[in-house]
Amino acid sequence: MKSFSLIFLSGVLLGSCEQKTEPTQEEKYLIAYNTFEPDSLAKDNWEIRVLDPDDSSRSSKNVIQHPDVAWTYLAHEGKIFFISDRDTAYRNFFLYEMTSSGSDIKKLSDLRLEDSWMDIDPKTNEMVVSARPELSVRHQLFLINLTDGSFKPLVLDTLSRFQDPVFSPDGSQIAFVKSPKATTEGVFPEVFLINRDGSGERQLTHFPVDDPAAKGFGYKAGALKWHPTENFISYASSRGEHTFIFGINPDGSNNRQISQSGKDEVYHDWSPDGKWLVFDQYQDTVSRQYHIVLMNWETKESKILTDTLIKTQLAPVFLMK
Repeated sequence: MKSFSLIFLSGVLLGSCEQKTEPTQEEKYLIAYNTFEPDSLAKDNWEIRVLDPDDSSRSSKNVIQHPDVAWTYLAHEGKIFFISDRDTAYRNFFLYEMTSSGSDIKKLSDLRLEDSWMDIDPKTNEMVVSARPELSVRHQLFLINLTDGSFKPLVLDTLSRFQDPVFSPDGSQIAFVKSPKATTEGVFPEVFLINRDGSGERQLTHFPVDDPAAKGFGYKAGALKWHPTENFISYASSRGEHTFIFGINPDGSNNRQISQSGKDEVYHDWSPDGKWLVFDQYQDTVSRQYHIVLMNWETKESKILTDTLIKTQLAPVFLMK
């Protein structure tokens, strides 16, 4: 989970919030997402909630209820994968999994992770992550074997930072965000692509240096997801005073803005069948309310899934019901 100020600067919106669409009967999902819920035990308390898009009451269940910093970047079938500092020092993150009800919590590896998106290749039961293998070595790409917790480097380049890796649907390629470790004027975090064996690295995006956002904080590129059926990579990038979701093909062609409705959004996920898009949406600077929104990708109809009892509701991911 990113810092609170970064989340605010990197908002985006996708689509108008009309109360219309529902998932079809044959394609039922739950939504897991992250909430900021400070309390007397922990001021920096991030929880994980689950809701049912079919529940008109907009109720959700806190499935973790722990004074740790917990954040889910990924769900697969009925499992929620999350990072947590529960068994170690503050914001020293390791990988865990649990069921959609919050049961059977299990630590999966002893590899310390960065605060970054991640992805799973179900065919090999491997996860690609941004890791911190040593105190002085940060933001490097590793593969974790989820069967036994072992891990190995995918890319080791200590002059660069690697974040938000995601597998292609067939597992043969990995997209990620790469930036120089040392800040260099005119050089921004960009989306890159490599083959599964680490070869053939190529840059896909090129942030416009003359954009007003070039000198701001926000995302230049981040929060990658790979559409499961249409073979494009979605990512967040700031333009002007806002951040939008873009799409780009794996060959670097057709880089286009796909969020159009004018509010702020960045974190998003595609349903396994590619028919639904879920994202967090910043409403306005008065309410400072973040909602979770579900969109029908074909019709662009969307609806707000969350209530206003919690203001900060972020980074939703799809779970199988």
